[in-house]
Amino acid sequence: MVSENPENDSSFMGMVGSFEKMINNPFIRSVLKSSTQYCEADGGNRLEVALELYTGKRKHACVKCRFTEKVVSFVMKRAGQTFGITDEKMQKSLQSAYWRKGVATTVKGLALFGVRRPFVPGAPYQIVWNITKACNFNCLHCYENAGRKDPDEATPEMIMQGIEKLARAGVTSIAFSGGEPTLLPNMTDYIRRVSELGMYPAMASNGWVLSNEKIARKYREAGLQFVQISLDGPTPEVHDSFRRVNGAWERAVRAIRNCVNLGMFVEVSTTVTKYNINDVPKMIELSRSLGARWLMAYNFIPTGRGREIVMEDLEPKERFDLLSMLYENTSKGGLELLSTAPQYAMVAQVVETQKNLGKNVIPTHFQNPQYTNPKLQQLADFIGGCGAGRFYMSVEPNGDIYPCVFFPHEEEVKVGNLYRDDFDKLWIKSQLLKDLRNKDDLEGACGTCSYKYTCGGCRARAYNYYHDIKAPDPGCIYNEKEWNKLKMELMVKNGAEELPSGGLSIKLQ
Repeated sequence: MVSENPENDSSFMGMVGSFEKMINNPFIRSVLKSSTQYCEADGGNRLEVALELYTGKRKHACVKCRFTEKVVSFVMKRAGQTFGITDEKMQKSLQSAYWRKGVATTVKGLALFGVRRPFVPGAPYQIVWNITKACNFNCLHCYENAGRKDPDEATPEMIMQGIEKLARAGVTSIAFSGGEPTLLPNMTDYIRRVSELGMYPAMASNGWVLSNEKIARKYREAGLQFVQISLDGPTPEVHDSFRRVNGAWERAVRAIRNCVNLGMFVEVSTTVTKYNINDVPKMIELSRSLGARWLMAYNFIPTGRGREIVMEDLEPKERFDLLSMLYENTSKGGLELLSTAPQYAMVAQVVETQKNLGKNVIPTHFQNPQYTNPKLQQLADFIGGCGAGRFYMSVEPNGDIYPCVFFPHEEEVKVGNLYRDDFDKLWIKSQLLKDLRNKDDLEGACGTCSYKYTCGGCRARAYNYYHDIKAPDPGCIYNEKEWNKLKMELMVKNGAEELPSGGLSIKLQ
């Protein structure tokens, strides 16, 4: 990441270096590593117990946890000095159980992996759990090939065990998806358990069931904090044809209104393709009028059922222009405009440099939060780009684990299984995850790009097109030559034709 103030860079990196020396101190590192264990006496991860003591949420604990609190308190104060955060602000943020779990996972990451670029936490901040393949829709782009429930899906008892296993590992948030999670009779029980264990419960839905206000209220009462409702167009004609269910748009809009009125954090998700890219401005207006907090422009990846509509994938220039428009209009009217495309961070930096919008952003994978403390902007390289296998992972209905939901269900990219494997060992030892986290080993333009730490390209897109997690992301404007070459190769191999829109009439084999 290039800064206009090398002097500030030098000062900041000096502070980071000082913080790194402290973390690498053998005594502190040893204490932090031992604190990653679960304490049966206090019923929690030692780091989480220590943070409860630090914030006054807990008065009593075993000797080991009390000792851990002394070390954690010292680390927190030094971190605050490094990044310009007062102890008072730190204490205030940590009143939330979700924040404490997130900070504990961050400290665990420092203990296990040290200060590295990009940063690796001690557990995924988020698990996207495709809890069932059962679905009442038949969406064209579905990465899960959802429809009927699979015979090997986990039982309710296994799911509860899995939730507790992820909580012990230090996972901060579980986002239930599918299929359609609201079709499961025990779904509110799972959400309630996630909340009870101090994790942040979220859910992605097509909105059909949540359009019933009484049912939506039950989810809110169970502890559901965040809900993502899919809406792929500003009109029924666009959305219903994409989802292949009549009445889907009307139900989704009603579900959004219900969840907003019930006080949930509502995100509208739109998978942007050539089919609906021109409708995005109207989607922004609609999402704002419905009271949503976020509009997430999903980066279409040709996986699952989406492999059959690869011709609808955006050209690199189309994606760049879309992300530029989103960045320039984000936060207007209280609506954040986000994208799962890691290039959003790169675009934010390019647009800010060209137009000097004065937004003061920390470019990250999902969001570009504004800041008032200039030291925090330098954290972007450490937060760093595509988070697959680093900030998040996905779990399938049978417990199989993948780096993210957009990876195909192939053995080569399977991390392990939630029920059969040691989750902590997978997180620390998996060679696949190590490879995904290494931004210095990327190939093509992604490997030499100055934005590789804040972007690094979508690894799932690279794998789905090239069958190689280190390959360049053909969706980026800096890889336009690769995209054009790829189109020609696919056309020759599959007898494809280029459409007037620029799309390809092919199927990936």
